[in-house]
Amino acid sequence: MELALDASPSAEITLNRYDPTLFAKFRPIFEASNQESPLRHLACDPDEANAAVVMENRSNKDITALRYCWYVTGEDGSEKRNSVSTDSYAVDVFHPVLARGDRKLISWSTTVDESLLEHVLRGGGLMGSRFLHRPLPAVKSLRLEIDFVLFIDGEIAGKDRDKYAAELQCRKPAAEFVAKQIRSAESEGRDVTPVLSAIEKMPHIGNLRHGHGDPLVHWVQRYAHDYLQTVRHHVSTPEARLRHLENRAILPKLYRRHSAS
Repeated sequence: MELALDASPSAEITLNRYDPTLFAKFRPIFEASNQESPLRHLACDPDEANAAVVMENRSNKDITALRYCWYVTGEDGSEKRNSVSTDSYAVDVFHPVLARGDRKLISWSTTVDESLLEHVLRGGGLMGSRFLHRPLPAVKSLRLEIDFVLFIDGEIAGKDRDKYAAELQCRKPAAEFVAKQIRSAESEGRDVTPVLSAIEKMPHIGNLRHGHGDPLVHWVQRYAHDYLQTVRHHVSTPEARLRHLENRAILPKLYRRHSAS
């Protein structure tokens, strides 16, 4: 299988093919199937080593959002695009996507930070890894593109084909809108379920995964759905879910140092 790398969107981010000699700290995850290994939960299919990439943040700023895309070319010449996104603003406890000076291994099925490996080897937990649980496809070639990067101070880089920046910016107003519907119903002694159910089923156009659709509408519906799931299935307390909505992180003002090419 051939592997190609698009140019990095930032001079402060480097991308290199994984080499077990140059990036020895990542080697154990391709050899960690032994149940006695502290890295066994991070174990990656050894076949993925040939199509893995190491991303390094050489800036003095943490990265707080990332979207990368795999372009998969089949034996018949057809190409498919698979995007993977992660950010620091979806949870209540802040954790950088890639800290300054840190490295991230990107393979077809997982991403693992070098600092996380060191943390686990010292006896720590696994927060900071991402598993996609999908087998490496039998294809002609793979190409990796870093589509969007957000630094903690608001600097963005990358083509942002799917308008991920807009999606991130819409989360907080969407969450606040849903939270206000809930608080208003509570103060008036009303059942908020009919209101949120109507929002959840509201007709809309497009799909964010394909760069279409209104991200604000998407997230309003998503948060309404999540709250209703909490009420229906008791996955957490409604008050905890409501506080989560009311306390979404504020994104910094976004800016570019260089225009996207």
